[in-house]
Amino acid sequence: MNKHKREKIVNEIVDDFNEHQVHDSYWFEHSKTQIEWSPHQEAYLILFKDKTWDSCEPRHLYMYVEDLHAKDLMEYQEENK
Repeated sequence: MNKHKREKIVNEIVDDFNEHQVHDSYWFEHSKTQIEWSPHQEAYLILFKDKTWDSCEPRHLYMYVEDLHAKDLMEYQEENK
């Protein structure tokens, strides 16, 4: 996947979570990563495959989405057309 296409999909995912609120939670199978909105904390909780987690403000979500496997990005785009 070229850099431009990857950036486009990352931006779509971040917009779907932040602007369009398409998902409160989404499991990225190949990355083994769960991204979930916590309304109580007003932050995203990111659960990683090694059972660790992190949280971030909506404006920083793109940093975590950028780290996802290309397969996850492509599958997300296909599922959410």
